[in-house]
Amino acid sequence: MNMNPNLMQFIEKIEMGGGILDDEQKKFIETIKALDESDLKDPTQWPWRDKTNGYIKTLRKLVGHFPIVLSVATAVVLDDSMRILLERRSDDSKWSIPGGTVGPGESVKECIVGDISRETSLDAEIEDLHLFDELSGTPHYYPNGDIISSIKIIYVAKHCTGELKPNYENLELEYFDLQDIPENVSGSTRKIVASLISRFDEVKNW
Repeated sequence: MNMNPNLMQFIEKIEMGGGILDDEQKKFIETIKALDESDLKDPTQWPWRDKTNGYIKTLRKLVGHFPIVLSVATAVVLDDSMRILLERRSDDSKWSIPGGTVGPGESVKECIVGDISRETSLDAEIEDLHLFDELSGTPHYYPNGDIISSIKIIYVAKHCTGELKPNYENLELEYFDLQDIPENVSGSTRKIVASLISRFDEVKNW
């Protein structure tokens, strides 16, 4: 058993009480039971393997908006002209750099390649990634009330192939000159761009 025993006893009392539960409450209880009964040493049994839920959504079902610490893989995608690829997010309409949370059993580089593909439809190769920087220490507050403190591991991805196509997480995808990024960018993206400008010659030769 994996979950707090007090929580499982509480759920058992709820079910034995015979009260009427709505669909969301039933789903929540099923999530708790799945987490409690899974063999967490066996990745094939992880309840968050369903991509429609995912690891973070599973956590959020348990802790609500409570602040959580996440490892985030961030992809600085540059084209041959050293322009940076930005996406305008669908949740807050700000321009930012593609990336995502590193899941259990996943390497940072695997996460970056997967997120570039999922968010932009571009293909990147692990061997073309270059470690660039890290950002941490500043909480992020989402419009829905979620709070995270992220440890951003930033890689530069050059030589990506394919055709840009937005997905449900973004409204637009566009390459920008480093000196001409939009005003409405996330704070972390602005910091990364400033660092890119200061290290331009170094990164250009990667």
